[in-house]
Amino acid sequence: MLPPASPGGGRRRWTTGEASPSEKRPRDPEDSEPGSSSDDDSGSGSDGDFVSDLREIVCLLRLIKGGANKDGQKKCAQIITSVAEDIQAMIEDAKLKFEKERQNFLKVLSNTSKEQCESSLSREYIKFQETYEMFCKEKDEHVQAFRDLFSKVEVEKSTLLEQYENHSE
Repeated sequence: MLPPASPGGGRRRWTTGEASPSEKRPRDPEDSEPGSSSDDDSGSGSDGDFVSDLREIVCLLRLIKGGANKDGQKKCAQIITSVAEDIQAMIEDAKLKFEKERQNFLKVLSNTSKEQCESSLSREYIKFQETYEMFCKEKDEHVQAFRDLFSKVEVEKSTLLEQYENHSE
């Protein structure tokens, strides 16, 4: 609950026994403008105190604002650094996961390729075996036909030699 304003310039009086903020700390001569002082004898002493209090409040608010800005900037920098570290960790995790998946894929692909090569080699070997067996069978047939032919030629030769010998005798 605020006490009513006094007729002497609107300054508040504290009724709880506390001293007013201007009574708590001494005035800084730096806060006041040059040429003006709170000890004017012009009859506006309470107005001078009020203006001086306002200047002090403005100065303190500027200090608070500056401190808050610095704290805010520090907090922002900390947040940005933290987020950057989190993102970097996520990127590293993604890289590791990608590399692991790539290795697994290469392994599967290698195994699949190996299996496909072995399967293809097996099929081609079976075809080769069938062709080789057919070649051997045909070769044996041709060799047998040649032997039969050669034996007929030998038989014919021997009969011709006999006929020649018989005829020449």
